[in-house]
Amino acid sequence: MNANLSVNQLWHLAQSLSADNKRWLGERLIEESREEAPCQYTAEEMRQRLLQVETRILQGDPGLSNEEVEEELLEEMPWLK
Repeated sequence: MNANLSVNQLWHLAQSLSADNKRWLGERLIEESREEAPCQYTAEEMRQRLLQVETRILQGDPGLSNEEVEEELLEEMPWLK
C-alpha cells in the first residue's frame, strides 16, 4: 500500500498511538535516522562555518541569491517542487 501523508498528518496519527507504541515508533525512527546519514560536520567545524558566514554578511557579501538558494534546495529536496 502506498500512502502519502504530510508531516502534520503523520504527527496526528502518532498522537493516537498508545504510549508503548509511541515509544516503539520513536526508537525505530531514531535507529533508522542513525543509519541514514551521519552528520557531515563536527560541532567545531559547524561553529567555524557559521563564523565565516557571519563575517561575510557583516562585510556586505550577500552570498547566494534567492533564486540560487531555491535551485539548490530543489536539487537536494525534489519533493519540494
